[in-house]
Amino acid sequence: MFKVLKTSSLEVAADFEEFFDGATVEEATKKAHYQIMPGELAKINITDNKFIKATIKVVGEEHDNESKQYGKIVPEAE
Repeated sequence: MFKVLKTSSLEVAADFEEFFDGATVEEATKKAHYQIMPGELAKINITDNKFIKATIKVVGEEHDNESKQYGKIVPEAE
């Protein structure tokens, strides 16, 4: 049995919605204005994505009878 690791890069465009509370409208508006990253409770809607690249690396191999038998049943691609 083999293990591989796939690392993908995507470019994503998303819309976020989030509620802000304050004692006054001005206070809630300031909190919203000064926040840079969305909070954990923000609603996220992915509007677009673009595949950039992917890499696949072999990270491990287990030596067992099952993987050896599988190789005999299904020929490896060349």
